[in-house]
Amino acid sequence: MRKVLLATTALVAIGGVSAASADVSLSASASWAYDSWSDDTAAATASGATTNNTAATMDSDFTISGSTTTDSGMTFGGSIHVDDGVDDDARMHVSDDWGQIAFGEHNDAAKAASAGQSAFDAGLSGTQSISSTTTPAMTTGLSTVTVVGSEAKGQIKYTSPTVNGLTVSISQADAGSASKADATAMGVTYAIDVDGVGITAHYATYDVDSAADLATGTGSYETSQDGFGVKVVYGDFTVRAASMDKDVKQGGSSMGTAGYEASTSDYGVTYAMSDTITLEATSLSSELSTGSTNGGDTFEASQLGVKYVPAAGMYVSLTNRSFEMKDSSAGTTNDGANTRLKVGITF
Repeated sequence: MRKVLLATTALVAIGGVSAASADVSLSASASWAYDSWSDDTAAATASGATTNNTAATMDSDFTISGSTTTDSGMTFGGSIHVDDGVDDDARMHVSDDWGQIAFGEHNDAAKAASAGQSAFDAGLSGTQSISSTTTPAMTTGLSTVTVVGSEAKGQIKYTSPTVNGLTVSISQADAGSASKADATAMGVTYAIDVDGVGITAHYATYDVDSAADLATGTGSYETSQDGFGVKVVYGDFTVRAASMDKDVKQGGSSMGTAGYEASTSDYGVTYAMSDTITLEATSLSSELSTGSTNGGDTFEASQLGVKYVPAAGMYVSLTNRSFEMKDSSAGTTNDGANTRLKVGITF
């Protein structure tokens, strides 16, 4: 309670909002993960071993948020998010019957629509079930999720009110004075309930301008993403299926020396066996087109997991991911597995 009062006092001092009218909250989460993996990376082979080192990671997040509603019904507020002791993002929003406008760092319109729809993004042990030190020697362009879009500072986003289950959002992020790589995004979500079956479908697009002049060659690649997916909830079962295409080209048409076209799809099912135990099974496939740099390279993965909730606000999860990455040009295959144990709390 003392922390909430301190947070309230701080926001009042900064924003000049009456403490009596402001709704302020403090939320936090922390997690610890232990990874153990094996694969056929060149580094592992050179060292005479096919089993790489294990890794343990810790993550903590704190969010202070506040909002107030005027006599006319307009709501405005903001939040500060601290990740591992570092100011990760700050944002504010204004909303009314016409929808919401948000400013600052947050998921853009595309990511807001597609995140959580990807089976691997919604994995029980999080999205990073493969250590970034092996990953496993992933070719640039191949992906481990089907999420479209990004998160950026200096962003403005509009989200429409939901009408008959349909919500539309658009956003624009300015890259700053040192880069021309401004980003625009759009997300469309449609949610409906049919005889007790909840269905949510999304479509998302994301485009990033070249960071420099197209004629220079350096930093001149443009990025375009689009994706769609569906989530179906029936009783204790949740089924997800999504697809994402990503193009990185020079001048919007030429592959250049580092351009590529990639297609990624995933699907999965989770089953809430009880109030305390959830099971998952997911699969993913990612491929570079034959005309791309490193064209024909592929990445495939499947994951099984279980999550146990011993008490409200605490969980323990265990997942195992098998993967295979094929390097078409080199004629090599890197396959292996990752096991992750994760303990998390929210308070």
